[in-house]
Amino acid sequence: MSEIAVKTIADYKVAYVELRRRVEGLSEKQLTWKPAPEKWSVKEVLAHLVDSTLVHSIRIRTIVAESAGEPVLIKYEQDGWVATAKSNEIDIHDIFHILEAAIRYNALFYERLSAEDWGKSGQIDSKIVTVFDLFQGFFRHIDTHLAQIDRTKAAFPA
Repeated sequence: MSEIAVKTIADYKVAYVELRRRVEGLSEKQLTWKPAPEKWSVKEVLAHLVDSTLVHSIRIRTIVAESAGEPVLIKYEQDGWVATAKSNEIDIHDIFHILEAAIRYNALFYERLSAEDWGKSGQIDSKIVTVFDLFQGFFRHIDTHLAQIDRTKAAFPA
């Protein structure tokens, strides 16, 4: 495995740290407040990241295990998952414990991949994606939701 991949996996292992830092010190009211009925609270954003990390786990394993052809990967309706999860009722520490565990578990998988495994692919909505694409997409996804958390914090009424 290249040093770039090892370094990137090291970054992956601590991806939740910046999320935790961004919400540190927020009150329960700030964590559960929604800028609009159809928008997500900070807790809902974080719980969504748990959900997406679990889906990510299934996708990368499906690609590697079912590498004959390009397997169709699990999809999910994120708004429906968030709407039904009642994530504002979950303790923020529990959300972070689960997120950290899911990320660490995926990191262990990534560390064992061969160079060939990183290039294996599957399909999401008829789009071909590799394990490497999904790995890089994880970081973009985190960045998108960090910005969303920042917008929600900034919009919270004083």
